[in-house]
Amino acid sequence: MKVRHTGIHKLSDNLVSLIAAGEVIERPVSVVKELMENSLDAGARHIEIKLENGGLTTIVVRDDGHGIPSAEVPLLLERHTTSKIDSEDDLDEIVTLGFRGEALYSIGAVSDVILSTKFADEPGGTRLTLRDGEKSVETIPWPGGTQVESIRLFHSTPARRKFLRSGSAEYGRVGSLVSSYALAYPHVAWRLMHDGRETLRTPGSGSREDALIAVYGADVARKMLEVDFRSGAVNIEGAISSIELTRARRTDQIIFLNGRLIKDPGISAALERPYMQFLAPGRHPIAILLISCDPREVDVNVHPHKKEVRLSEPRAVTGSVYRAVENTLRKNHPLEIQKVLESEPSAGKVEIDEITGEVKPLEPSRKDERDWAIREPKHHHTPDWPPQPDERQQRSVDSDQLQHQYPAFDDLNIPHDLPPAGHTIQFANTYLIYNQGRAIYIIDQHNLHERILYEEFISREENADASSQALLFPVQVILPPALAALVDENMDILRSMGFEIEEFSEGSGKRAYALRAVPQALKDSDPSSALTDILEKASQDEKLDEPGGFRRAFTINLSCKSAIKAGQSLTEEEIAFLIGHIMDGTYVTCPHGRPTMIKLDEDWFRRSFKRSK
Repeated sequence: MKVRHTGIHKLSDNLVSLIAAGEVIERPVSVVKELMENSLDAGARHIEIKLENGGLTTIVVRDDGHGIPSAEVPLLLERHTTSKIDSEDDLDEIVTLGFRGEALYSIGAVSDVILSTKFADEPGGTRLTLRDGEKSVETIPWPGGTQVESIRLFHSTPARRKFLRSGSAEYGRVGSLVSSYALAYPHVAWRLMHDGRETLRTPGSGSREDALIAVYGADVARKMLEVDFRSGAVNIEGAISSIELTRARRTDQIIFLNGRLIKDPGISAALERPYMQFLAPGRHPIAILLISCDPREVDVNVHPHKKEVRLSEPRAVTGSVYRAVENTLRKNHPLEIQKVLESEPSAGKVEIDEITGEVKPLEPSRKDERDWAIREPKHHHTPDWPPQPDERQQRSVDSDQLQHQYPAFDDLNIPHDLPPAGHTIQFANTYLIYNQGRAIYIIDQHNLHERILYEEFISREENADASSQALLFPVQVILPPALAALVDENMDILRSMGFEIEEFSEGSGKRAYALRAVPQALKDSDPSSALTDILEKASQDEKLDEPGGFRRAFTINLSCKSAIKAGQSLTEEEIAFLIGHIMDGTYVTCPHGRPTMIKLDEDWFRRSFKRSK
């Protein structure tokens, strides 16, 4: 690469402003976060957010806060202008969400801005307009509060705009953010609209239960447990899910510290630790934790987006989180907790790292140790082995249909005259050990079945042959805005895969859907949680916005959800079904790219036991 050297020089003010803005404003959700926090600092009790095209075209945030004095409005788009701090001492005790004076300045550097406001008893309102770098101020009629419009985000920096995702995906990020703040500030009435349609509305009653119902629906809200805990200067309130309510991702774990939305791995670990005895692998609790402590013990100025903070006493906070969650679970699940303590005396004992605040178990839990067991060899499953080519073809799909490459199947050197599947044992209820005579194949039962189902779903969709199981009664599914946006954008794909789903309005802004049928492979699953889990995992796919990205991501996670699980005991027929697919090169990896089998030949054993030929 050729290095371009122009000599050391001072950057222009315009270039400096664009670089600085990029530290604060990365995408539409950054704009919404800054403006919402300004509204909360202004004492707003009603906050309305409107987006067009996910915020790529227009973002409007309006509040009923105390407004801005007309004499101060011309300063709003200048850098480092703020009403929140005056001196260095103020930095040691920050109690407002905004304080750097960069929000409006940064938004104005990457978009056109129209700000309308009216302060207290002033007779009229004031409008500040910034268009193509030119500012103007005028007096206007305005009822009160403040409204900020951000128009044509990143129009002056197209290189940055191309890294944004689709309007639907950007809206999903905003929806998740607004939902988090709605749960943390239940005394504020929140309203979110996207492309003229209301997607979230909360009553602002001050009741967290009302906010939970508005965001998650009544079924989820009913399974949330109230948290109220105090230890010294640390106070924790909010809600956590009961042990029967879990999610596939941690996206529904919301942590606020002194009113500020943060991400902290130590706090997250402390939150999950009391659940570890109850949750299946890969499952996570829902939580909304509002932590308050002495602001002098928190440095909020360590991250451009204020997502991370530095605690002077992390042990006090993480220890309090652990005890708050544990106490809440003990209070609401006394029988389950007692069973764990009786079977595992060390289950409730933890130590907290003095420096990092990390919560660790004092002794390894016996529950984490797997019950390794080898089952007796099975009898022959079928009298006619090996299966004929036409039978194998019925169970496979030509690998040319796949749009992505997998490792070469020839490397496994699987012979065509494989012995019966009866030469197979199940190990740890997770792996199949298949004796081929001169080699052993170790098969991951989940990975292999996941790939088999993936090929079947792809084939059925291509042939418009989705296999559905009608539900006896329609099931209501309430989705958060981010997942609802995915469903709306990909409704035809979901239906082609066997989901019979349609939206219906509850009249309260919640995104509610009626699920009437599911793919046959999910017939034994809880329909609502299965669909939610699959959507959650698909939404995290890095290639979601590529052509066919959602279809592939959803199919992969549908296959994963439907497949035989690790730790599941298999019947002889199920083992025979899986072994019957290993001769086809399509199934050498799962859809995620993990191997489905490994081969141990005679040479491997000879080397391992140090035998000569």
